[in-house]
Amino acid sequence: MKNNTFKLLIAAAGLLLCGGASASDFGLDALGAEDIRVIQADVRAPAPQVAADELIGVDMNVRVPYKTLKKATLMVAAGERRLTIINKDAPVVFKSGEFLRISNIHIDANGISVTPTLTLKPYLEAKNRLAIRVQRIQLHASMEPSVKAASLPVINEEEVMMQVMDVMIKGVYTALNNFLKEKQIPMKAEDVVRMQYNKADWTLRATVSSRIMGQFIPPGLVGELHLTGFSFNDSGLVLTIQTAG
Repeated sequence: MKNNTFKLLIAAAGLLLCGGASASDFGLDALGAEDIRVIQADVRAPAPQVAADELIGVDMNVRVPYKTLKKATLMVAAGERRLTIINKDAPVVFKSGEFLRISNIHIDANGISVTPTLTLKPYLEAKNRLAIRVQRIQLHASMEPSVKAASLPVINEEEVMMQVMDVMIKGVYTALNNFLKEKQIPMKAEDVVRMQYNKADWTLRATVSSRIMGQFIPPGLVGELHLTGFSFNDSGLVLTIQTAG
């Protein structure tokens, strides 16, 4: 049960930035204790009528390597034809100074061929709410032959960024829905994570839910899990997962 729980948490973390898929498809079987560090666990035997202070408390850091995020992106690309990885041997997500950078992807934005490099500032906006602000976008855009024959659409960075985010969000939902269907979990992707891009402040917001954990953990055993911390370093993302309010 613990293995499934930790792997699902990591899969959910991967989809927040770059995609979502089955934890086994990410190659998470190789994860060791160094990747999952439990800071504190308050374990008490639950009574028949379980009070909140008798539930198992969880306070842990989960490390998500950039290689795992790349595998998540590949899974998203498999379900979203408008998104492709240019070089499958090269990185997709990596740290760049105080920011994260996404490159090595190609997106078909309604007939406009886009190769973007995104400089991102991810941060925890509130409990369970991750925000990813686009600090900078560098892109190469060109018209597909079918578009050239028609009237030329207006191209600007803001509209292209909207198209890029639309492709990525739909790709994440498709991959996550495939995972839920494969595992016969009667939930939709939006029940696990809700994502919305605001073009006014160039920010993608994702609100995550722990409802899916009820499919893996018996009720009345562990308190409700929350995403309470987020950071990143040279090797990957670090998420803080807690049951504390």
